[in-house]
Amino acid sequence: MLHRFAVLLIAAALSGALSACFGGGTRGPQMLVVQGALTYADATALPPETRAIVEMRDASAHDGKVLAEQRIDLQGRPPPIPFEFKVERGKLIDDKPYAVRAAFHLRGRPTWVSDAVTVTSQAGPVDVGVLTLKPYTALAFASELECGAEKVTIGMAGDVLRLTAGGQSFDMRPLAGASASGSKYEAVSDPATTLWSHGDEARVMLKGRELPPCTVAGRQPPFRATGNEPGWRLDIDATRMSLLAHNGKTRFVAPTPRAVESDGTRKYSGRHGGSDITVTISRHPCTDTMTGMPYPQSVVVVFDGETMNGCGGDPAVLLTGAEWEVTDVTGIRFADGARVTVGFGEDGKVAGTGPCNLYTAQYVLTGESLTIRKVSTTRMGCEAQTQKQEQAFLDALTKVQRFEIAADGALLLHTSDQRTITARRG
Repeated sequence: MLHRFAVLLIAAALSGALSACFGGGTRGPQMLVVQGALTYADATALPPETRAIVEMRDASAHDGKVLAEQRIDLQGRPPPIPFEFKVERGKLIDDKPYAVRAAFHLRGRPTWVSDAVTVTSQAGPVDVGVLTLKPYTALAFASELECGAEKVTIGMAGDVLRLTAGGQSFDMRPLAGASASGSKYEAVSDPATTLWSHGDEARVMLKGRELPPCTVAGRQPPFRATGNEPGWRLDIDATRMSLLAHNGKTRFVAPTPRAVESDGTRKYSGRHGGSDITVTISRHPCTDTMTGMPYPQSVVVVFDGETMNGCGGDPAVLLTGAEWEVTDVTGIRFADGARVTVGFGEDGKVAGTGPCNLYTAQYVLTGESLTIRKVSTTRMGCEAQTQKQEQAFLDALTKVQRFEIAADGALLLHTSDQRTITARRG
């Protein structure tokens, strides 16, 4: 009986060995071991709650998928800090590049990062050596560009413009010729990587490969704001923010920060060239203190601790849209039941009904005035008194110099001869 039991044990062992050789049994997936160590370029002790995260990503695509990672709670541990993690070989493709990178996180935010090390699938373990981490500076004024199907991020790292695309980062330097033709930059390490931006347009050449024309993800339309005492002007487009302050004595230009929307406000904030700026745009109507021109938005700029208040947006937004119904014109009493209207189009045209005829005109809106000209009407016959009222109304329209929006929402059109046309949304 004992002999028979020994034979069964030997048979079971052989069965297990054969199963291992020929793929039978319940053996798990084959794994690639990735190992190395972490250090950092400063002898200063890290806070004990610091966590190290080492990850492996697909390096063939921007923001590639994380295939494996290891998290290490440092708890005051000094460098070098060894790491080792495994990734299923079935997830890997031969000769395809993968990136291994490490970061120290404190309270959920990266504080130190390493450069990426490129690895490929191989037979044995992968030793990436020692990854040296450096202090991490979050990009200020970050913008994400969509260049066809590819994404590109531009932003400031200290005083340097950094472009990130295809899993790689490039520090950019300005090139001569940045004027009306736009701003031009070239990668310090690769002249074949360039960025050109002008207004809402941007083009990127990545290692000699031109990407499709770029647009800013979730971009806002171009925006301008102005203020007085001291005089200042702020321009924000898809890629650039510029501030002229103190009547032109102060000039600040930087890549446009990412906008944060909250409770009817839009906020930009960042630091560039040693200066801090915060711009808060709210939907409260605002009137220019010098010209009396109404604007759709109130703007507060805080630049290096100095607060500047002003108005922003396109005044035409306050005029266009639904038709206005005229309720009163100084010196004119319309007949009972007469419906007089005025409507402003986005194409610079005015159209409406008078006491008798339909009319059209053109309007011009500048930073200081509103004028209406080239009035023409249909030729319907009306009573003499009604025609007289219409002529007086059209005459008042052609003498309009400015407008305002009253506290109750009424539109007030002021003329050069001190008359006022009052209208409300129909």
